[in-house]
Amino acid sequence: MSSYHGKVDSLGLSFFGSMTASISHELKNSLAIINENAGLVGDLIALSEKGHPLKPERLLTIAENIRRRVQTADDIVRRLNRFAHSANQPVVGVGIRDIFACTIALSERLASMKGVSLSIAPGDEIEVQTLAFVVENLLWICLKNIFLLAGAGQQVVLGAHAEASDIVVTLRCTPEIPVKQLETTVAAEAQPLILFLHMQVQADPQNSALRLRMPIRFIE
Repeated sequence: MSSYHGKVDSLGLSFFGSMTASISHELKNSLAIINENAGLVGDLIALSEKGHPLKPERLLTIAENIRRRVQTADDIVRRLNRFAHSANQPVVGVGIRDIFACTIALSERLASMKGVSLSIAPGDEIEVQTLAFVVENLLWICLKNIFLLAGAGQQVVLGAHAEASDIVVTLRCTPEIPVKQLETTVAAEAQPLILFLHMQVQADPQNSALRLRMPIRFIE
């Protein structure tokens, strides 16, 4: 396994760069809207100085727009903070649904651009002892390749269930996509991560899904 550490780190660095670039773009959009609303306040004040009445309801609307965008920016920073800490986190117990939620939050911008919706299937939480960052990296590679195969209106549902000492993660796609092609692409691109996590990747054409099987407890 140690021979793959360098490749795992390289994929992780690429993943970290892609995600921080996407997150910073979201943050920049929120700051641009806050700046635009601040400019509107300045315009209204300038008009009031020329004798135009200053309407409180207009100011309240602008203030609410700013408040919403500040909250959005705060959520983005929290997501970035959580993601950054996961990059150097040791093997810990974490819920697989929590990993799903983080991965979806990181992927939502690109998914939205592609017209793809992401969701988590109902089910009980399963705690895994693993490196969350590496699992998120692998899930991101899966999703990224699904986006390349999917059209607008695609739905991807992430689910998981336990089988003995393993956990099986499923990415189910509706409508159908060529999951055998997806399996081949993911297996090639993410091979170091798959080997590092002692994972098996298998297409499930009957359910238009990709199945990822790995030990519930990370094997050193």
